[in-house]
Parts: sequence; C-alpha cells; structure tokens
Amino acid sequence: MSKKINRRQALQIMGAGAAGLAGAGLWNRKQIIDFFDRDATVQGSEADGKVVTRLYPSNGAQVSLLGFGGMRFPTRLTASGKVIDEEISEKMIAYAYRHGVNYYDTAYFYHDGKSEAFMGNVLKQYPRNSFYLCDKMPTPVLKSLDQAKEIFQRQLETCQVQYFDNYLLHSLSSRDIFDELYVKGGILEYLHSEKEAGRIRCLGFSFHGDVPFFNYLMDNFAWDCVMIQLNYADWNDEGEQPDGSKQGGSLYRKAVEKNVPVFVMEPVKGGNLAQLSVPASAILKEENHDASAASWALRYVGSLPAVVTMLSGMSSIEQVIDNIHTMANFHPLSEKERRILARSMGKRTAETQINCTYCRYCDPCPYGVDIAGIFHVYNTQADRLGIDDGTASAEAKKEFLIRYQNEVNRSSRAGHCSGCNECLPRCPQHIAIPQQVQQVDALVRKLADETGKVVI
Repeated sequence: MSKKINRRQALQIMGAGAAGLAGAGLWNRKQIIDFFDRDATVQGSEADGKVVTRLYPSNGAQVSLLGFGGMRFPTRLTASGKVIDEEISEKMIAYAYRHGVNYYDTAYFYHDGKSEAFMGNVLKQYPRNSFYLCDKMPTPVLKSLDQAKEIFQRQLETCQVQYFDNYLLHSLSSRDIFDELYVKGGILEYLHSEKEAGRIRCLGFSFHGDVPFFNYLMDNFAWDCVMIQLNYADWNDEGEQPDGSKQGGSLYRKAVEKNVPVFVMEPVKGGNLAQLSVPASAILKEENHDASAASWALRYVGSLPAVVTMLSGMSSIEQVIDNIHTMANFHPLSEKERRILARSMGKRTAETQINCTYCRYCDPCPYGVDIAGIFHVYNTQADRLGIDDGTASAEAKKEFLIRYQNEVNRSSRAGHCSGCNECLPRCPQHIAIPQQVQQVDALVRKLADETGKVVI
C-alpha cells in the first residue's frame, strides 16, 4: 500500500534532492500543483502522519496544535493589484486538512477584506464538524453597536457558516477604546447574546496592548479563550519586567492563572525566527542539521501546555511541508535543546533591528510608503550581508541596494515618509515607524553614495 509523501520525499520528487527546503523555492507553479495533486491521490498510511492535537477545554474538542492563519496566503499580481492566489492557496489548505490541521483563522482586514470569503469558499467543501473556524470583530473600524451587528451577520454569510467556533475581539490595545466600544457601547453584551444563540461557540480576544491592560481584561471579564503573540524572542521569564513586545511570558502566565486556554499568533515572529543570522543558525544546525529554524520556534511554543493552537500564516509550499512535518512529529523541547536555543539567541542580536512581523496593520500609509516591505528588506538583507556590523563589502552593499530596488516599488520607498505618524497607533509591536523608516532611508542614501549606485 502506498504512503503519502513526507518532507524529504517531496523534495526528491521535485528535484530538490537533499539540499533542504531552501531548494524547494526553485519549484515552478506546475511542480507545486503537481505535488499537491499527487499527495491528494495517493492512498494509504501517511509517512509523516497527522499533526498532533490538544484538548480545547472550553468546548471539549481536540484541536490541531498547528492552525492555518489566513493573513499571508500566496498572492499573484493582476491589473488591479495583488490578489490571493486562490488555486495554490486552496491546495495548501487541502494539504493541511489531509494532514490533520483542523483550525483555521481569518479576519475582516486580512488580504484587503478578501480572506474571509476565500476561506469560506474553501472550507465549505468539508463537513462543518470536521474543522474549527475563527473570525474576529474588527475593533479599529468600529463606531457603534448597529455597525457591529451588521458586520457580524455579514461575516457569517461571507464565511458561509452558521456559527464561529472561536470569535475574537480583534486587536485590543487600548483600555479606553475597549471600555467605550465593548462595555459602554454594548458590543460585548451583544456578542454574548450571539454566543447564547449558538452563533458563537467560544468568545475571546486577540491582544496587542500592554500587561496592565491584559490583566484588567482577564481579571474583570469572563473569556473562553485568548490569543496572544508568543515566541521565544518575545518571552520574558517570571520576575523579568516586560519590555515592548517582550511580554509573552507575563501574558501566558496570567492566562494560566485565570484558566483561560491560549491561542498563539506569531510563533515564528512574522518569519523573523525562520531567517536567523549565520552564527545563530549554525548553533541550531550543529544540534540537528535537518531541523529548520522555524521548527525550533514552533516546538518552543508547542512545549507550553496551556497553548491549544499556534497559528502559522503559511504563504508557501515550503512552509506548509516543513510546519506539518514538524507538528506531525512533534515532541517538546528538551532541557538540552532549550539551552542550545538560548545560546543561539545570543548570536542573533544584530539580526533583526526592527521589531516588525510584517502584519501590515499599519497600512495604508497616506503617502504610499510600503512600511512592511521596507522593514522586511532591511531585516533580512542587512544582517545577511553584514551591513549593520560594518563588515559589508562593496559588492554586498550593491546587492542590498539591488534588493531594495527590486522589492520596494519606487513610489513606496522610505524617502516618501513625511513623518505624519498616522501609522503609529495601528502598530501592534509599538514600533517608532517614521523614525525607523527614515533611518532605512538614510542607510540607503549612504550606501548609494559609497557605491556610486543611483537609487531613485
């Protein structure tokens, strides 16, 4: 009897050999589709098995420890701009579903408002009791109770479901806004009434504020679940004061204290923990040459017992294959591995200077600046090429500028930032965005002067 295709076999089938998942980036569209179609038709036992599940105490369900986030589907360019590549994305979801992923997350804002409809169209192919769907009330655009009611009903219709398994108050960051909208405005009471009616199975919130606000929410209201940003870079130990986004430990411990199940966003910190510096990566590879950097990040979060599901906004075949391989063969980090990971962290301090997860909550910029795109080029290229530590060669500097020109449209580059600060209140990471964008612009101009390369 044939077996389904595991990670190594997939690479061999597509000609990537034993080079690792980086080689899979060479697959063309036809190869990607052929791979997914082949996996769908092979019958029998699965070489990698299915991803592990955890008990979700609030509804008694076994939920996959790996969830599929609907914020970063692969896209394609059309005359009207970037849109979800529906053919590839649907096959990615189908692959995940076959391998046991049963938790799917979407939101009103994702993919310029197209994620909910796409997720609904895909998931309606499967029995409703075979998957768990999460959607969210879009806090940043809320003005009234009537608007909230209209949005919620439209979300059910758009997702083509009769109920949401989890429904979250999206992106809570301000106590004043929460109290005004959800408490005084009656929206929280309304959502509880939808829960009583069965259209919401579990009610919670996703969080982007500070620890005192989180404690206020947990101490004064009843929740079935909570979604927090949690990864090994943002973890703070007990007794260690929270600092910026480094507050995951405080949030997790409070949720455990209140017996509220935890769902996790950004376990790989927007991909930053999948793209480590060479010294940091070498330490992890010495322990396990075949394990990706992302797998270490997923296993770190999965080792926390109160975590029900961690979301991965998978945007490529490489990520789907690697993540499912990791979570189908999941085992918590050992004490030795924790020490190795801690040592690796000491080698990555220069790797990511801007604490961006590329969520694009800061969009749109009134001046058209591609904030996330600029930060992504800087974070992934500056460290790799040695721009930050002064070791960059002239060739490396030119390569950085070429990458910047190729990946950020001319009309969206850092020089167009006016410092208007409209992006600041929308950033979940509380980044000083205008200051950081202007620093990247200064770096680009400096490198252009040093290399004689014209950057418009």
